[in-house]
Amino acid sequence: MEESGGILILELDMITFAGLGAILLILGTWIVRKYKIFWKYSIPGPVIGGFGFAILMWIVYEFGLFEIEYDNTLYDLFMYIFFVTIGLTSGLTLLKKGGRILLIYILVCWFLAFLQNGISIGVSWLTGMDPLIGLMAGQASMQGGHGMAASLAPLIESLGGENALTVGMAASTYGLIAGSLLGGPIGNWLIRRNKLKIETNEGNIDALSEKLKKDKGEKVTGQSVTIAGTAIFVILAIGLPTANWITEVTGFSIPGHIFSLFLGIIFRSIFENFSFVKTSNKAMEMISTVSLNMFLVMAMMKLRIWELYELALPLTFLLIMQTIVAVLIAAFIMFRVLGRNYDAAVMSSGFIGHGLGATPNGLVVMNALCTKYGVFSRKAFIIIPVAGTVLTDAVGVPLFVFLANLLAR
Repeated sequence: MEESGGILILELDMITFAGLGAILLILGTWIVRKYKIFWKYSIPGPVIGGFGFAILMWIVYEFGLFEIEYDNTLYDLFMYIFFVTIGLTSGLTLLKKGGRILLIYILVCWFLAFLQNGISIGVSWLTGMDPLIGLMAGQASMQGGHGMAASLAPLIESLGGENALTVGMAASTYGLIAGSLLGGPIGNWLIRRNKLKIETNEGNIDALSEKLKKDKGEKVTGQSVTIAGTAIFVILAIGLPTANWITEVTGFSIPGHIFSLFLGIIFRSIFENFSFVKTSNKAMEMISTVSLNMFLVMAMMKLRIWELYELALPLTFLLIMQTIVAVLIAAFIMFRVLGRNYDAAVMSSGFIGHGLGATPNGLVVMNALCTKYGVFSRKAFIIIPVAGTVLTDAVGVPLFVFLANLLAR
């Protein structure tokens, strides 16, 4: 404990921080299961537990009782591991197996990423908000969701942007709710307006479907987790110092965990057909889930909600603009390029959930729409998880890093 500016500062070491985060994670997961409204809008347990703690700290701050400072050692480690697991499950053959329909969906997602970042910068300049901070309410928070926003916030803060994490978490939470509320009605409007036949065409996605089935049927063993963990730490051991060296030489800030993500993609693409270094997708998914949940709940705990006061109005306007653009692209571009049929309408509704919130939102929205019309779009439920979970980051993340560095100069 120490005192600063008349207020008591409590310091949590890395173990206490992680332990408290784990408790809040379990509590948040229980709340999501118990109260369906959180499940309906795909708000994850880590967000509920961590954000509830942040609200408590807000109340404590307003009464002038104390603040908490955290040792970020394990917080950073969980973030690094999560990013590498994204790369190690994103081999380039995945895009090839998805074929034309996956490529089209990905291209529109990348187009949306450019627009979302452009809108965030443009609206920031118009409203007088720091464009570096406004960037946090772009693609990172909209398509990326809480996990990506929290992962990229340290870059913005290192470049001089204040309150990046708080803005990113606020924008991500808005996106989850907006995407869940709007996706279904837009999909329903497309079906009715175009008088679509309620039938599905699976198309040529058998290769991708078989791969996903094979991954799902894998058994997680101690050996598979050990191999996955070894690959993760080897890539981090190479990626973190290499990124620091590149940053020092070029003056272009490249976070080590982001550079490691692309090392993971390269590793997977080169070695996925060699049995002696083959990693288990199921084991990697388990490690990714644990690291993301721990990292996310700890990120939410660190929020300083009181710092959002003066940003409330410009941030609200920015997020409304993001919503309008995502809906227009879904209705007038995505629906058309995907074939103007029932599958296209379902994927367009999922695109809104994914484009404003996160992949789980897209799935919930599509499930509600398919349940209403009684026809399950297998194509939609294969394409969107693959695209939203791994492939959209391949362009979105480096674009964010480039723009952040450009705005900081």
